[in-house]
Amino acid sequence: MSGDDPERRYTEWRCTNCGHGVPKNNPPCDRCGNMSFEQVEVTGGDFDDEIAGASTLELLRENALTVGAAVAILLVVSVAGLASAGVFVVADPFGLGYKFGAVEAVQPDDDGTLTAAELHGRVTAAHRDTSMRWYGRGLELSYRSDAGTDAALVEEVTTVATWYAEYVGDGGEAASLEVTVRTDDRRARVTVQRADAAAFAAGDISRSEFQSRVFERS
Repeated sequence: MSGDDPERRYTEWRCTNCGHGVPKNNPPCDRCGNMSFEQVEVTGGDFDDEIAGASTLELLRENALTVGAAVAILLVVSVAGLASAGVFVVADPFGLGYKFGAVEAVQPDDDGTLTAAELHGRVTAAHRDTSMRWYGRGLELSYRSDAGTDAALVEEVTTVATWYAEYVGDGGEAASLEVTVRTDDRRARVTVQRADAAAFAAGDISRSEFQSRVFERS
């Protein structure tokens, strides 16, 4: 705009509580609910300033709940991702008994209690390329198997399931154990439920019944 051009002017109604502008005196304010408006004169310079600078702040303020929820979701996803990658362990971040993070492999000791880390240590001593992590309320275990037949693989996974049952019997808190086994040409996955592991640990079901439950329910 040149210096000789007359400056544009117009009037609008503004909420006396939050300053939100509208073209008509039509309460209540659609932003804060206030019933009082005042008429003000706005120049072209004011109009340009509003376009240039106020829009981002206005949008953030008007959508505070949406923005806050989006930030919270991104934070949770980031934390869970870092924990699952083994950067750290997050214990019960939502008050629901959830955990996220890698479980190191520890050689079992003789204190009579098998921990998740010692369970991982047993698997590491018997198999290759192992990993274990907390994910929610359960444990996820992965390892590479050298089993040459289906029967050998079934027996191998059953043994791992009995170790989990021992962990549950010793007071371990994981609600399940998901076992992923990798061989040279395939991948198998089963999930051992805590209730079945507890029944086996207590002597309420036999090994063969426990094995059947593990493979039939997976």
